Amino acid sequence: MLAMLVLAAHAADAQLRPLELRQSAPIRVQSGGNELVAVPQAPVAYTTLDELVTDVARSSESRAAPIRVVRAEPRQTIDYSLCVTKTGTLALGARVYTFDEGLRRYVFTRGELARSYQSLPHSGDWLWLVEMPLSRETTVTLELRAPARWPVEAVTITAARVP
Repeated sequence: MLAMLVLAAHAADAQLRPLELRQSAPIRVQSGGNELVAVPQAPVAYTTLDELVTDVARSSESRAAPIRVVRAEPRQTIDYSLCVTKTGTLALGARVYTFDEGLRRYVFTRGELARSYQSLPHSGDWLWLVEMPLSRETTVTLELRAPARWPVEAVTITAARVP
């Protein structure tokens, strides 16, 4: 299980920024009936942990997510949102939607801070290696990169390791 860092955030630095990015083909990995989908140019919507945690605690109307995991059993969709703090820490917030048989649709189940990562040293850029468990057999490592300038508006995502 991945460890989660507990970080302090300052609400005064909160800033939610919508961003239009040019889209290219998403990264798709499938394993055991599950699928991970990540956009190569992903918006970073949050600059503080307070704002990220507050926002992911409720359902999103747009359901757009830079990283999404669709699970076959239980039938769930996990939408990840991104935050980069002033210190270069990347945090992932998760909104979990579970399929409700009675309603015949996905319903918001919970939202939480899923994990966080310190930036790895890398020639003037911020670089994070994010492990995404996809199935019992498969963990996908995504490489997220951004210029080491804050606030970060977007990150580039590539698949660093796909078994």
